Amino acid sequence: MTAVTGAGRRRWLIGGVTAWAVLLLGGGLWSVRSDPPTVPEQRDAGQALPVLREAAGAVVSAAQGGEWALRLGELRVEECALTPAWDGAELSREVTVYVPEGEAHAALDGIAAGLPAGYRAGMTVARGATRLSLFADAGEFVGIAAEASSADQVLRILISSGCRPGVERLDRADPASGPAPELLTETLAALRTPSPAEGGGDPADGGVGTTETRAVACPDGGTAATFVADGGAARPESEPVGVPEGTLPVWVEPGAWAYRIGFESVVATTEGGRWQVSLTTGCRQ
Repeated sequence: MTAVTGAGRRRWLIGGVTAWAVLLLGGGLWSVRSDPPTVPEQRDAGQALPVLREAAGAVVSAAQGGEWALRLGELRVEECALTPAWDGAELSREVTVYVPEGEAHAALDGIAAGLPAGYRAGMTVARGATRLSLFADAGEFVGIAAEASSADQVLRILISSGCRPGVERLDRADPASGPAPELLTETLAALRTPSPAEGGGDPADGGVGTTETRAVACPDGGTAATFVADGGAARPESEPVGVPEGTLPVWVEPGAWAYRIGFESVVATTEGGRWQVSLTTGCRQ
């Protein structure tokens, strides 16, 4: 048998290491091209946006399962830090749900049950059933979460992308929503919206003076939208104004209230001494 010299062993070792490096490099390239992403940093904000929009529509649809009022928040794009040297962007949208006293648990549980099965939504209850948490995974590292006390009547459900690499251009436009429902005009009239001559509205829209419209596509088709309007100078009374006869608000605080009629939710609040009114159209099923 021929003995292997020291030089031969070195050549064999170098050759083996080289072959192993080639295998590792080939496997890494295949993995990059073929494997799904394992962290959100592997998907940029533009790729997360469609999933986040779809998840927001799913939350709105699930939140209309009970007799709760709701309001869709605006799409937010905020800077974040991926690493100490690399900035990114975080996308988020909030759906606020207003519930009668003592119904926070039932509302979050109902919303979790109404989300798509693939979201694996669930709830946890802690501290003697006084702390409630909702969580769901919409896919592509887009999460849905809510934290509340069992005594809360205003529940904020956050849909978030987490911190991602930003993109140069991001299409933030919501889907078309159509005109604001008549109920918004009636509510603003009851709040004594100033006339157009006083700078409180536009004759073309009947004095609605809508300042912002937010919309999402519903899972089964159609669009849910929130129309936000300035209702003029707030009056000092704390009782709900303009609530249709026979309708009970689900939430009332001094200078603020929320109610729902069918698929339409109305929320009135005061900001800076002025009324802000939002009307949300739900997903019709």
